[in-house]
Amino acid sequence: MCSQFSQLLTDCGVRDDKVTYAVGAADPKIFQAHSRSGRGAVGFCSAFYARKNPERVLNIVQRLPHRNFILLGKDWEKYERFSEMLELSNFSYVKAPYEEYPNYYKQMDVFVSPAKLEGGPIPLIESMMCNVVPVASRTGFAPDIVVHQENGFLFDADASTENICQF
Repeated sequence: MCSQFSQLLTDCGVRDDKVTYAVGAADPKIFQAHSRSGRGAVGFCSAFYARKNPERVLNIVQRLPHRNFILLGKDWEKYERFSEMLELSNFSYVKAPYEEYPNYYKQMDVFVSPAKLEGGPIPLIESMMCNVVPVASRTGFAPDIVVHQENGFLFDADASTENICQF
């Protein structure tokens, strides 16, 4: 799904001519650009998994109390610190059907993908199609579609929360 994993295969000895990749996609009829307000939310879109870096999500929300955050996804009730997240006045958790995702992207100015490991992330593409500025870890196909400081921002998967919040 990305150049990173394609390169990993060739580094492990698979012949170059046997390796290719195709970046994921989203429907442009569903995910359409909106005008950013400059006061829009910072968004996350992910089901709960440890590799999605839930501690980092919480730390970002805590570090930026002047910004509103939307976490769109499922199963975050499984996160041991979920109740702490819900208590934050600048945080909203949304479980919605997929067809409603564009309505939430329209509320966002910035999209953060803080995962430690990704195959995609497809929500990165969806949010970019909705004119939401991406701030993503250098995992999955993020480096294939985000040009740092041109159409978004990239950070190392082990970057500090402080470093991420500077974007």
